[in-house]
Amino acid sequence: MDFGTVTHAVGHHLSFEETLATIKSVGFDSVLLLTSRDAAPVGADGTCPNAFPNVLESDPEHVLRATRNAGIEVGALHFSGKIDLESDEGVLASTAAMNEYAAYAVAIGCKNLTHPVPSCGRTRVATEEKATEIKRLASCMSAVASAFEDRELQVSVDTHRRSWVEGLEDCRLLLDSITSPNAGILLNIGHMASAESYGWLLVDEYPDRIPVVGWKDHSLAPDRPKPMWSIELGTGHTPFELYIKAFKAHPADRVNLINCENVPDEERVDVLKRSLAYMEELWDAAR
Repeated sequence: MDFGTVTHAVGHHLSFEETLATIKSVGFDSVLLLTSRDAAPVGADGTCPNAFPNVLESDPEHVLRATRNAGIEVGALHFSGKIDLESDEGVLASTAAMNEYAAYAVAIGCKNLTHPVPSCGRTRVATEEKATEIKRLASCMSAVASAFEDRELQVSVDTHRRSWVEGLEDCRLLLDSITSPNAGILLNIGHMASAESYGWLLVDEYPDRIPVVGWKDHSLAPDRPKPMWSIELGTGHTPFELYIKAFKAHPADRVNLINCENVPDEERVDVLKRSLAYMEELWDAAR
């Protein structure tokens, strides 16, 4: 199993080229590239002072120069911008904005566009109460995926606690409402743990709709500092073995990303190295 990571796994304080080099030093060969519309573009030499560059203002060749210099592949490009689910007009604007990113992903040879889902302000909201927003999201994702179907671009939403797509039933409604086979979910395992949701069941039910997997360990300890507390893999309460069993039963070409968010910057590299070793050993030992 080849595991990659996300750019913010090594912090927010480094330059783009330092971020990629640090990720490579941990032992990762691929990355989910986070970006910002407010940052500087990547220069002709493949450098940028910001960890999350403004790719839409960057020549695709400049971004590729940066990743080639680091020996890193862009496994997924993450959308930066607002996803508006408040109205049908908002969905149209969101679709247009995501299409820009989809075109850029294709330009750099990336097969996966991921994007966030807005917060609904609270957790454990009944799926029925969120059905309108979930179906609007499905419409947006279907439109983007369909427009780039001939380029085999996969579009996946990052499931999150307290968002419109949080738990098992939310994901089922979303996936059942999507009309393109190239749209699905980024199964964020850590957030599924925080929501106390049995996310591994989705692997059995929708094995072809999970192109990206976020391997994160969240703590459910009563005294954790925040409700969502992402820590070193193997030290929290995420049931990795259940997910590994499900994914091994349904092998596919997926982007697998390791991340530990609530870690001091000075400890990030060592924590990521241990987390990578832990997941590789756990995956290899699973039957």
